[in-house]
Amino acid sequence: MIQVKQYFNAKHWTFISIAFLIGISTSLSAQTTDSIAGKTVNQIKFQRLLKKKNTVMLDVRTDAEYNAGHIPGAIHVDVLKLENFKNQITDLDKNKSYLLYCKSGKRSSKAKFIMKEMGFKKLKDLKGGYSQWKGKKEVK
Repeated sequence: MIQVKQYFNAKHWTFISIAFLIGISTSLSAQTTDSIAGKTVNQIKFQRLLKKKNTVMLDVRTDAEYNAGHIPGAIHVDVLKLENFKNQITDLDKNKSYLLYCKSGKRSSKAKFIMKEMGFKKLKDLKGGYSQWKGKKEVK
């Protein structure tokens, strides 16, 4: 009976240990990707960075999303139209700082990664994206 109990306890702890390690590696992987491509910042910091010289804001959502409402001053480049996106990004100054946003943060994170691969160094995206934006909005 004791051997069976020990077997199940060992199995239980092995399972917990593996789940814990998977969780840590996933978390570290996400942090590494974020730190490699740039940072995600909250709205207060995003607005403060917008006021800095040599800073450009990019809205990477679809045409329909952008036309329905966007942050004033944003340049629209749809990351889902990948080849178009890359062509438009190629013309931008790689020495400037770029603030990106999408609806929730997933596409802006993808855009940040693509831009990093293309040689851009100063990249940040808006935490929670446009759906969390509490500031001024502009409709096209």
